[in-house]
Amino acid sequence: MAIDYRITAKELVKELGGNSNINNVTHCATRLRFILKDESKIDSDKVKKIPGVITVVQAGGQYQVVIGNHVKDAFDFVMELVTIDASQAEANPANKAGIFSRIIDVISSIFAPFLYTLAACGILQGILGIFVALNAIDTAGGTYQILNFISWTAFTFLPVLIAVTAAKKFGMNVYTAVVIACALVCPDYISMVNAGDPVYFLGIRVQLLSYTSSVIPIILTVWAASYVQKFFDKHLPIVVRNLFSPMFTITLMVPLTLLVVGPVGNAVGGAIGGAYNFLYGLSPIIAGIVVGGLWEVLVIFGVHWGITPVTVGNYATLGYDTFTGLQASAVFAQAGATLGVFLKTKDRDMKGVSASAAVTGLFGITEPAIYGVNLRLKKPMICGCIAGAVGGAVGGAFNAVSWGYNMPGIATIPAYFKAGHTSQFLGFLLSIIISFVLGTVLTWIVGFKEDLPMPEAESSKEPEHPETAGETKETEKAVEGLILGSPVKGHVIPVSQVKDEVFASRTMGDGVGILPVEGKVYAPCDGTIQVVFPTGHAVGISSGDTEALIHIGINTVELNGKGFTAHVEQGQTVKKGELLVSFDKDFIENNGYDPTVIFIVTEKKDGQDLEICADVDVNCQDTVIRVI
Repeated sequence: MAIDYRITAKELVKELGGNSNINNVTHCATRLRFILKDESKIDSDKVKKIPGVITVVQAGGQYQVVIGNHVKDAFDFVMELVTIDASQAEANPANKAGIFSRIIDVISSIFAPFLYTLAACGILQGILGIFVALNAIDTAGGTYQILNFISWTAFTFLPVLIAVTAAKKFGMNVYTAVVIACALVCPDYISMVNAGDPVYFLGIRVQLLSYTSSVIPIILTVWAASYVQKFFDKHLPIVVRNLFSPMFTITLMVPLTLLVVGPVGNAVGGAIGGAYNFLYGLSPIIAGIVVGGLWEVLVIFGVHWGITPVTVGNYATLGYDTFTGLQASAVFAQAGATLGVFLKTKDRDMKGVSASAAVTGLFGITEPAIYGVNLRLKKPMICGCIAGAVGGAVGGAFNAVSWGYNMPGIATIPAYFKAGHTSQFLGFLLSIIISFVLGTVLTWIVGFKEDLPMPEAESSKEPEHPETAGETKETEKAVEGLILGSPVKGHVIPVSQVKDEVFASRTMGDGVGILPVEGKVYAPCDGTIQVVFPTGHAVGISSGDTEALIHIGINTVELNGKGFTAHVEQGQTVKKGELLVSFDKDFIENNGYDPTVIFIVTEKKDGQDLEICADVDVNCQDTVIRVI
């Protein structure tokens, strides 16, 4: 079933307290990251039930909503509904969190928007490497040279990409930040670096460092520049502010970066990368066990972004990255564990979920596998971590590395190949194969307890009515035709008693009226949405030869959609129990309207009859109409 992420976004904003409670929102590869004024007012159980939401994670001062592959679609729709105040975003509750949480928040906000672009360039580098190894392309020819510099462009001008997102994060003018970044990678400055001759600014010697592909220096520079710009914006007269504020900021920050901020940032970045590479040098196998076994645990808590500066820095300084070579084992292991669930489970719904999540995991997006399957069933998650540790050890033993930035998955395998390093590549392939197969086998052997909801027929209390009381599940199955559950929770009355002459006369069809106790309307059966009224007050659904109408309230069309939120669209396929419409019962009553939900069968096959249950209290999905 296709999910309408416009509806997902609308429900998210509503459940998160509306625009007034959202200070900021960003996204990474699979999750929306909200900074909220007050998380205590959020009901996470309701958020998790929104169509399109896999789960939620509260970590790093953020309220993270895991969406999966379609996170960009959801993000775009959310941004249409909220207004982000830069000053409020800066003074957000995340700043009250620990320093580590704040650093993670900054890194995720800066890198997430262009990660796929970096990965695309990394894959292109890998593909070119394969062509070179096969002698399928002339390295001296123009085709190779053009494709090669294209593949390196994003890394060469990485400070410019970072400047764009960092400026948005720190609340400064994006174009001013970009000019500062461009100054650090412009040809004239690069020529000065290559020449190696002493350069002085106001008598102070400049430490000539290359900032192409650098990370930490530009982040620190834009952070500092945001305060400089705000100072000038505050103190300069408005008639000259737009001209002189960026001029003073650029003129001050570029030399300050070359003299102080750049060298400090370069030293910090080098120290962080050096610490990991030192540990890796002590024992690649142990590093592989740790990374392969624990990487997905970091993903669960949303703190995995902390490693991004290290990996990007490795590509800049070493030309390759060892961490990604080990990280891949963790990814493939969790995908394998999910496949193990698919092969082991007997539950039809879990088979569908695990099959989809396993495929998605193979392409590097593991959140659906983790939250939707493995973590939910617990043992598969543990099996995946064990398999990842074993695979990581194998990868470490072969010194598996990635030669271009990527997010591990089937599509990015070329990024791990480079001519002259065949043994490392084969070791990498062996590590991910072992991880995947072992994850599958372990999960199959260990098994799991399927903590799944009971089927509706067993968990719902059947309405006590003379026509249905005492019927067993087997009797229900014996009745030919369609069983329609109540779309809402409430008290059922015959449709002849509703306070609308047209419906009461059964002109449009026979059925029931339901006096609702809550404002949620669910699908009464599996079927296809035939119509959703623009006002949201009525929905038509069909299943086979049967068509039914759910009409919320009497004359509520006059509210012009106020108080109603539709969660489905025309032509959409739905499952029984899926949320169709939300409505504000109190709002309807306060405006003088009867909120009775009218549920009638408008079309049925010739020769079929209706068996109707009335004068009882029902829960959602309790049987109220049988088409026999």
